[in-house]
Amino acid sequence: MDGPAAPGATLRPTARVLLVDSSERALLFRMVSEDLGDTFWMPPGGALESGETHRQAAVRELREETGWSDPVVGPAIAERQYLITWSGIRYDCRETWFLARVDSLEVDTSGFTEDEKLETLEWRWWSADELSTTTDRLMPPRISELLVLALRDGTPGWPAAEPL
Repeated sequence: MDGPAAPGATLRPTARVLLVDSSERALLFRMVSEDLGDTFWMPPGGALESGETHRQAAVRELREETGWSDPVVGPAIAERQYLITWSGIRYDCRETWFLARVDSLEVDTSGFTEDEKLETLEWRWWSADELSTTTDRLMPPRISELLVLALRDGTPGWPAAEPL
């Protein structure tokens, strides 16, 4: 996933976290984007800040997006690259995914940025079965498979270029 950004796109290194509770459910946020023309569900995470590693960004994003004061981020479980337009800007996203486990967590979104407050409609915990049968849009679409593999193996792999 190294190399220059795709032509006409801005490189966006990103950390994404598959956060799983003791009931084996994953936390997802329902987002809205005018560029994508729809709402969709996605896990916590976001772009790396200057000088951050992917792991540091994953921890920071969990604090900001869930209110978890001392997140414990497990191993990197996957990488994914895709192109997306967001707020009128074309991005070449290079995601590193981490697994984090928590017994339970009352999500606190007070750490959201102003943009996140506008773009995030709600949050909920999803079982693998719910993810595999929903008609709601998921990003990535095969997140139920990633959850099943993570629950079974702990450190599953993921295709390097999964289309949205």
